[in-house]
Amino acid sequence: MSFSYQLDICKKRNPQIGFTRNVLALAATCLLLMSAAKPADASPYSVTPYENVMCPCCVLPGQIMYEMFWGVLNWAGQDDLHNKFYIEKMFEDRIEPALKDMADELHTAAIAPALMIGAFIDGQAENNALNTVQKLNAETIKDYHVSDQICRVGTVSRSLAQSDDKARTVQLGMMEAMVGRQLLRDNYNSGDASTDGVTIGRSVDKVGRWNQLKTKFCDPFDINRGLGGTAAGIEKCEATTDKQANRDIDVAKTLEIPSSLNVNFDETTPTKTDDEENLIALGSNLYAHDLSVNLGASDLHALKTSAKDEQIKKLFDFRSLVAKRSVAENSFAAQAGMKAAGSGASKTYIDNIIKELGLSSATDIKALIGDNPSYDTQMEVLTKRLYQSPKFYVNLYDTPANVERQKTALKAISLMQDRDMYESLQRSEMLLSVMLELQVMKAQDRYFGKGQQDQ
Repeated sequence: MSFSYQLDICKKRNPQIGFTRNVLALAATCLLLMSAAKPADASPYSVTPYENVMCPCCVLPGQIMYEMFWGVLNWAGQDDLHNKFYIEKMFEDRIEPALKDMADELHTAAIAPALMIGAFIDGQAENNALNTVQKLNAETIKDYHVSDQICRVGTVSRSLAQSDDKARTVQLGMMEAMVGRQLLRDNYNSGDASTDGVTIGRSVDKVGRWNQLKTKFCDPFDINRGLGGTAAGIEKCEATTDKQANRDIDVAKTLEIPSSLNVNFDETTPTKTDDEENLIALGSNLYAHDLSVNLGASDLHALKTSAKDEQIKKLFDFRSLVAKRSVAENSFAAQAGMKAAGSGASKTYIDNIIKELGLSSATDIKALIGDNPSYDTQMEVLTKRLYQSPKFYVNLYDTPANVERQKTALKAISLMQDRDMYESLQRSEMLLSVMLELQVMKAQDRYFGKGQQDQ
């Protein structure tokens, strides 16, 4: 029977199949017809009525596939279709390898872009890290770059504390010398050593100071050349140099103008320096020019054995007077102490700053700051001279961190200067207190009718 004839029979018996409209159904039917044409033992699925030559399409292909797949009706017990065909032939031989190939291709397609994106992310992270490191390096170099201005402040401030301590030591030495002279102690006649320890008091003090004037401080052109005359029988100036001329009365030359004075009052070097001699002589002319009348041993013995109120009062009035003078002398000694030569650790650096200001001569620099700059000299450079140099303003064009360091250093200098001003105000306050006490004493004396001479 021809294939076309079979198709016609099928269409007559099963018009719902619609072969002409359903290509898949037609293909399935053709497969069944081809299998039916095989010998009976060619396939385990050649079972009646599907082998009916006259009616090969009596059952719908979908029904046949359903029976074959589930192993029911005519296909009961023949489950190898599922195992052999669907699992072995279709799934294991075709679908599973295809799925593996598809998974590999999908994996490759998904991973390849991810690898490229990851590489871009890694590169970006590395570039960001390098950029951060470079920025930090630049900031480190900028922030910790050596500042010339900070070095100036630091080197000029070197040994400043040591100079301050020495200034206080000199201040105490000056006070010891001036108070000792007023208390008529042995070996405190700085003008003349010939009678030290033998006679004390007002007269020997004047004699010693006169001898000192003739040999050290006199100027032959003073008093209309009176001390330089040639007439016989008059006192003549014996000074061989004008180095100390009038230093016992000239506050400017002796104390105010010089930046550093060779003053130490060191027991290891008991020889007086010129500056020490000048300061003591100036102090003798400023404070207690007239010493008290000598007190002999008998006077002190009388106070010890039968002291009377009036005698005791005079003794303590004398000591009270010395105490009041010491307040004024303390300011003088403090000024001298701050001008005392320091350790000299900062001299080289101060020299360089002074040279920038236009002084190139070593002699001029020495005259200005001395061999060992004092506390006063160092503070003058830090609070005044440093800002007279154009380099100070040039160095302000620096990194922000160094500018902040300069501000901090200047603030520290300002605090030190404020402390010096505070101590100066304390001394001024003591002087005002003493002046007020003297006025009160005068009012008391007038009230009691005793009177008092101005001291």
